[in-house]
Amino acid sequence: MMPSPSALRERFENAPYHRALGIQVEAVDDDRAIVRVPYKEENSNPGKALHGGVAASTIGITGALAAWSRIEPSPTLDAATLDLSVSYLAAAIGEDIVAQATVLRRGKEIVYSDVDVRNDAGKPIAKGLVAYRAVDAAARPASADRQLHSTADVVDAGGALAAGVGGDRDVPKLARAIVSVPFMARLGLDIEHMKDGRSRILMPFNPAHTADGRAVHEGALAALLDTTGAMASWSITGIDFHYRASTVGIHVNYHARAECEDVVALGRTLRRNDEIFLNTVMLTGRDSGRLVASGSVTYRIVIPG
Repeated sequence: MMPSPSALRERFENAPYHRALGIQVEAVDDDRAIVRVPYKEENSNPGKALHGGVAASTIGITGALAAWSRIEPSPTLDAATLDLSVSYLAAAIGEDIVAQATVLRRGKEIVYSDVDVRNDAGKPIAKGLVAYRAVDAAARPASADRQLHSTADVVDAGGALAAGVGGDRDVPKLARAIVSVPFMARLGLDIEHMKDGRSRILMPFNPAHTADGRAVHEGALAALLDTTGAMASWSITGIDFHYRASTVGIHVNYHARAECEDVVALGRTLRRNDEIFLNTVMLTGRDSGRLVASGSVTYRIVIPG
């Protein structure tokens, strides 16, 4: 039996991380969902600008909600976001955002949703694609034997991300001001390293940043990935609040759940082309060493003159 719209609304509005964002489900029916996020300071950067991690989280949540509009619940159902892509089109300044998701294709296991984020005046804020997977483990008993989980040792084997990103606390003083803005402060982000195009950021586990009290929410992981790529970029130019900066786009692959553990993000700038910085980021569980997510961040820093 498919979940009712009222049951989905209650579930998606009351998940801990969703409550913190202020998620309001305005509509959900077959292959479609509309979600509003009212403006509040806790979701913002200085100047009342919506944090990119909030927009990414909202896209992921709305895409998942559209997918769930035709997913039959089951005690043995394994459901999670596989892939999230976000392009940032404009800033939302001191205003609500509204995300509308439409399912593009519904396969046997994977649901692909297109998500459009605008303000109430219709100005485009962000655009996203969400791939969501739901499979009944009871119907696929052999799937438990077909698993491969990468660890931090595998990720760092070539030294591409690990080199020079130890526990040396080499962090510019002004970097603390960046992660002290309301949204990042709520996530508890701690910059452990930031130098020469490399960054390392710790996000402590907090049940308020989950959907179920155990697994860190995909939206919080996306925000961590976004911030880590930005910090790798800033480590090259040096932080100067006269510069203008913003995330152009992110892409996240989700590999495994981070359950009841801190998450460590390693970022590296692979290329700088004037104002544009191309970064790769990997997220691992601090205790398990398991690769949780990986992705890329395209960041822009405009230096006057």
